[in-house]
Order: sequence, then structure tokens, then C-alpha cells
Amino acid sequence: MYFTNYWTKGLLGVASFILALNVSAETKLAKDPVSVELKTYLMTTGTDGNPVAKLVSNVKPNDVVEYRATYTNNTSGDIKNLVATLPIPVETYFLAKSMPENAQASVDGVSFSAMPLKRKDGDKLVNVPLKDYRALRWTIPVLPKGKSITVSAETRVNGEKSQTK
Repeated sequence: MYFTNYWTKGLLGVASFILALNVSAETKLAKDPVSVELKTYLMTTGTDGNPVAKLVSNVKPNDVVEYRATYTNNTSGDIKNLVATLPIPVETYFLAKSMPENAQASVDGVSFSAMPLKRKDGDKLVNVPLKDYRALRWTIPVLPKGKSITVSAETRVNGEKSQTK
């Protein structure tokens, strides 16, 4: 009885493993039409005066951080009017540097407008402070098959605690 029970558990384990491998292989074959990869870079100035970007996973207060989102077309045709959105974390504030430069901005991640954002203050129209920007958005007219485009935004980390990104 012990041997049969042990053998049955082993057989079920092997069958589960084979099923998991099969599902994993099928998942890897079925790509989304557009994939997005988000990376965080610490921005510093090199000895030559040029900007230096270092891929990081942790940042500290007052660090200048550039978020880069790479959108890749995984289809066999062109994708037209791709809307690429890059969130700006609450723990940071936007430094008004983005690529491409034609980004629209949002304070809520829903409604987007050309920069600089404006709001009414009494009877006057005033600029929305950069610290209130929560997302940027670009419309990419055409993303050819198999090609990628990277959008980015430069921010500064707020606060006194170390942040994980």
C-alpha cells in the first residue's frame, strides 16, 4: 500500500510537471500584440559633463530618476496610433524632461492635455505645479512590426525614506 501510494504521488507529480511545462511553453508562444518594459535609471553627470544613466532598483531622496518604457510591436503588421503612457510615481516630481518631447500630461492619469498643464485659480489661468503631474502620454502614429519605441520622463525623488522602484 505504501509503495502504491508513493508511486501514485510520484506519477501525479510528474504529470503535473509535464502539464506545467506545456502551459509555460504555450504561454511563451502567445505574445501580447504590444509588450511594455519599464526600467528605472539613476541619472548623474559624468566627469565629461554628459549625463550618465545607471539601471537601478532602489533610489534615495533627491535622486534624479529617469523612467523609460519601451513599447514593442509583436504583431506581423504595423500598429497605428499607439497610445504610450508612462506613470509618474507619487514619490517623485516631474522635471519637465521627456522624450519624445511632444508628450501630453495628466494630474490624474485619466485626462491628458498639452504641457504645461493649466488650471483656474480664481479668475486667472495658472500653470499646474510639476509636482502634481502623475502621468505622461504620447500618441505614436505608426509602430512598425517587430520594432520598438522608448518613451521617458525624468523625475526627482521626494521624501526622506529610501524608495524601491
